[in-house]
Amino acid sequence: MPLDPVQQDFDLKSTIAPDDLAGRVFDHFHGASRQVATNGRVGSVNLGSRLAYRAFGALMKAGRKRLPMIVNWSITEDGAGSQVHVSLKSDEGDYAFATRWHYQAYEARFAQLETDFRRRFA
Repeated sequence: MPLDPVQQDFDLKSTIAPDDLAGRVFDHFHGASRQVATNGRVGSVNLGSRLAYRAFGALMKAGRKRLPMIVNWSITEDGAGSQVHVSLKSDEGDYAFATRWHYQAYEARFAQLETDFRRRFA
């Protein structure tokens, strides 16, 4: 049975030019996954592993670190810099039910990714 995905969106203003930022975002995610799809200033990547999540769960560090998710981004010009919109969505697959630890693990991982993204590209 499909679960309602955990989702989080955020926006970021950057002083980096849009095309340069698009390349940096690609490089950032390409280091984590070889399955980065980009089209100019828009991109998407699948991160994590359903197998690791199923084997280790959200309670073990190995499972929390590799939560399966889809990251989408779009970059627009904003004066001399850029505006970035990022969407994070869980991609855990079908489960009979979800526990609060499931949602808490995703919320914590999404918060960490947002912090890292802001630190790197703001």
